[in-house]
Amino acid sequence: MRKEQLALSLLQFTLLAACAQPPDPDDGAGTGAAPTFPCPPGALETGAGCEPAGVPPGRCGSGFAPDGAQGCVPVLPEEAGPPGQMAVPGEAAWREVAPCGAGRWGGAPIDETTEFVDAAYAGADSDGTEARPWSTIQDAIDNAAEGALVAIAEGSYVEELLISRQPVRLWGRCPARVEIVGPTAGGIAVQVDRRASATEIHDLAVRGQGIGLGVRNARDVVLERVWIHDTGDVGLLAAGLESETSLTVRGALVEHTTGAGMVVADAAVTLEGTVLRDIDLATGDPGHPFDGHAMAVQVESFERRASVTARSVVIERVGGLGIRFSGADGVVEDSVVRDVAWLAADMPGAGLTATHIRNFDPGTLTVRGSVLERNHTAAIAMIGAEATIEATVVRDTGSGPAEDDPGQGMGLYAEPSRIDGRPSRVALRHVLVERSRERGVVVNGSDAEIDGLLVRELVPGAPDYGAGIEIAHDQRRANVRVRGSAVEGSYGTGIAVFGADAALDSTVVRDTRPLPSNQDFGRGVNVQSLPDLGERGSARLHNVLIERNNDGGLFLSDSDATVESTTIADTLGRARDGTNGCGIIAYNNETGQANVLVRDSVIERSAAAGIYNFGATVQIASTTFTCEPLDIVRYVDERSPAVYEDLGGNVCGCEGRTIDCRAEPTRIEPPRALPPPPPLPESEG
Repeated sequence: MRKEQLALSLLQFTLLAACAQPPDPDDGAGTGAAPTFPCPPGALETGAGCEPAGVPPGRCGSGFAPDGAQGCVPVLPEEAGPPGQMAVPGEAAWREVAPCGAGRWGGAPIDETTEFVDAAYAGADSDGTEARPWSTIQDAIDNAAEGALVAIAEGSYVEELLISRQPVRLWGRCPARVEIVGPTAGGIAVQVDRRASATEIHDLAVRGQGIGLGVRNARDVVLERVWIHDTGDVGLLAAGLESETSLTVRGALVEHTTGAGMVVADAAVTLEGTVLRDIDLATGDPGHPFDGHAMAVQVESFERRASVTARSVVIERVGGLGIRFSGADGVVEDSVVRDVAWLAADMPGAGLTATHIRNFDPGTLTVRGSVLERNHTAAIAMIGAEATIEATVVRDTGSGPAEDDPGQGMGLYAEPSRIDGRPSRVALRHVLVERSRERGVVVNGSDAEIDGLLVRELVPGAPDYGAGIEIAHDQRRANVRVRGSAVEGSYGTGIAVFGADAALDSTVVRDTRPLPSNQDFGRGVNVQSLPDLGERGSARLHNVLIERNNDGGLFLSDSDATVESTTIADTLGRARDGTNGCGIIAYNNETGQANVLVRDSVIERSAAAGIYNFGATVQIASTTFTCEPLDIVRYVDERSPAVYEDLGGNVCGCEGRTIDCRAEPTRIEPPRALPPPPPLPESEG
């Protein structure tokens, strides 16, 4: 035994000395023909050539500017805006919702059908003419012809309007000088009902003790340059429970409404150039559907499919949820969702959420050219939903724990339906996730196609866990393909696979840091089983670069992996004591043997060894070990023998000198497997 240990020590010393200088890339070691690829790891092949992971400058949304680091920033004022003023992406200064035009009626397009309204008119002979205008808006509505214009002069009109007999066009001088004030709690200040399809409302403000503005069972309604604010209930309600309902909201500002900025039920709504912000918390009425809420938009299907399309929209400083799509369809383009705060376990502070509900197909969500930042728990949550996220930036998710809050932070997460277990199906293309707290992207029990994703610089959250990308079993195996992507500066592990299937192509995992609590882990890719479920992990790595990670480059526990045309370089060793530091660790953890095939790959400059085998089966073909202290080691244990199969073509050496590749025995204990990942938020989003 002493002679064997001495021989190993001398061999290790000799190879360490040989690695004192970095190897010459032309040193001749392993010069066999290697596969060629159209793009290097960390870049995605597109029609424009090889594009680095993240959001290329030309893919930033309208109203956004490249940040010079594969991301985008919205062009918006830096300071918070005053009440009644707004800005949407592309506008660097605050402005009024609508300008006050000259004259009594502002910019209203006066025509022969116009009914005039002026609260200041004191005559008793009102007939709706400009000389003798109505003094209330409701009188004008009741006397207007179908499609007629109602021009409204400056004033505060305390009334509850009902537009139900025919469509009209309400047009105020401007929101700063024309307001409709709903006087009744539980009422609606302005309501558009059946038979009033194609109604339009322009250039005025709405506030009141109840709901601000409601559209029910009416189609093709337009709200343009409207300021909805300071309501005792939700700001805007669109409901089509009895018949088709559709609404376009353009250039509007919704602020300081209560419970929700907007509620969409069985209706189709388009939001364009609109801001929803500073929604107030609803309290004091447990029977109210939005008691305890302060969300921006709720979209839900009851009898028919609901949908919202949001373009050039800003949602900020709301509570619990930004937009929730419940069994509904959502499109968010060129928009900003930020500063969504945690309120409670069922209102966790998520920017966008898509969920599955009973009796409807899965909710769908498409996000393009947008930025989601500083949301408390998650930027985007997908629960039994189908989602496509493109050219989008997610940053600074997770603000630290609040009262009764576990303090999680995930840029994006997908999980199965809480109702019937159907998986989420997600496509990510050219997405940047940076500075998330604890986890960047989570795919549990769901399927994902990930192209051109850049995850970088995780912020420590849970004391014993962190992952740039997490892929885990949850009711079923997750199945994820990652292509042309990069995970940089994570902590704990770069990519973690738990009882699930992962395929990594042309991807980089680098600079994974140890856990701050104990300076442990810091792995590049971690693949392990879930023994309680009897589920093995599985991974295929093809044209992958794993470099400058701590503890291990690729860790495999009771799982299966194929490693092809991959480079694992400069594995540093455990930060707390310098131990471990192996390129690949294959570990039989007594619940099932690990199996790994390594082919056409390079493992170089590891702190301890190229491959560490603890009771596993490792097959190696046409692989180069360069400047490794020990190229291959096997743990000596008769109960769980380590098996190596040399399939030929392997080269070991350093500094232009080659040696025989051998599996050396060791008694060094392997590093431990990761703890199970923390649970996802319990709410339905």
